[in-house]
Order: sequence, then C-alpha cells, then structure tokens
Amino acid sequence: MRFNGVDVRDIHPRISISKEIPPGCPERTVETVQGWDGETFAAVRTGQGEYVARINIACRTRDDAWEARSRLARWAASSGDGVGELEPTHWPGKAYEAVLGSISAPEFTFGFATVDVTFILPRPYAHDTYISRASGTGGAEMAVSGDGVCRPTIRQTLAAEVEGLVWKLDGKAFLTMVGTLTAEAVVEMDTKGGSLTVNGSHAESLIDYTASLWRPGFTPGVHKITSTDRGQMEASWRNEWM
Repeated sequence: MRFNGVDVRDIHPRISISKEIPPGCPERTVETVQGWDGETFAAVRTGQGEYVARINIACRTRDDAWEARSRLARWAASSGDGVGELEPTHWPGKAYEAVLGSISAPEFTFGFATVDVTFILPRPYAHDTYISRASGTGGAEMAVSGDGVCRPTIRQTLAAEVEGLVWKLDGKAFLTMVGTLTAEAVVEMDTKGGSLTVNGSHAESLIDYTASLWRPGFTPGVHKITSTDRGQMEASWRNEWM
C-alpha cells in the first residue's frame, strides 16, 4: 500500500500490513422535494468513505517500537491538510484521494503492536493512476471505462476569432460561452475543479449558464465532444471505479 508515492513497508523494517479494509459502495443520500402527492426525486449526494489500514509493528525494543510508530504517523500525515494518492495493495493501477483521519492508540507488548490507520475518502471512488486522453480537430471521441462518471478536463485552441463558443456532448450543449474569443485563444474547462479559463485566466463570467450543463454525464462508454470552432481539442480524464 502506497500513500503519497511511499510504500508503508519502506518506512521502517519492522512495519508490515496486517489487513486493508477498503470502502464499500459509496454512501448515497437521496434528496427529494415534498409535494401534495408525495415526494419528487431531486438529487443524489455521495457521502465520504473510509479506508482502514491495520498495521503491524514488531520491534525488539520499546524505543524501536516508538520510533516505528513515529515514522508511521509522519507517513500517514504526509499530505498535510490536503488529499494524497492512496494506492491499495490489492488493486494495482488504482488510487483513492485520501487524507489522514485518525491513528489508533498502540498498546506495545515487548515492542509489538497493531495500529489502525484510518484515511478519509472525501469522494470514495477509486480512479486510474494513469490519465486517459482523446484529441481531434473540432472535437474528440472519448472512450470512458470504469463504472462511475468521470470528470474530464477539456481544452481547445481556437482556430479563428469567434463570437461565442458552444461545446456539445453527444449532440447536447454542455458549455455555451458569450463574447468575443480571439484566434489561438486556449479555452479550458475543468469539470472536476469547476473552473473555466481562457489563456490561463478565469473566465467563468463568459458562461451562459442557461445553456450550459457542467456535468452532462461522462458515463462509461464512447462519447463524442464537438465544438463550433474547428480548433484542436483534447480531453483528459481518469476512469473512476466503485
């Protein structure tokens, strides 16, 4: 098991993994709107999850045991106040975004103890450790795998000056921009971070929100992205897994 690029077994020779307990299906909260004839479905929200690593510490002396415990804490907290990449032992090529939640109190007996390290997963979906890409002129064809909705970054270098810009997913508009955009301008939409930039500067004020849909449904399967401009487009994403 690796966190922030470091295998826990490499931080001390007397540390080993007893068990890893990954999350189950992401917890879902169904929101409804109450009406005169019952309730109407409104949305589904995904709750956070946990990943528990049960770690063995087996040292010959008490001082060595506490040194191993100290290194374990530094490893688990290495992402600071942000998330890091947690790569399960049983699932090569996949990772969770995780942050340390807690470390259980050790009870050392002759230098041996078992400690539970609990990581919090704000979004309890695993993702590929590699990035998938698709590109083309005036559009791109995405082949999304996994079993969850991915959140791509889409970029286009405009071929000509345009008055407004529309991107479509499978024929349905998901980004409509207003205003003049110059030739060679680079438009980038980050559906994960929720940002839109033009030449690296935030440009959310150019979005026509009445004709845009930030998360149009990048579901598993083949999807075609098209643009009203013929400039080069690229989509990059990580497939997600329950």
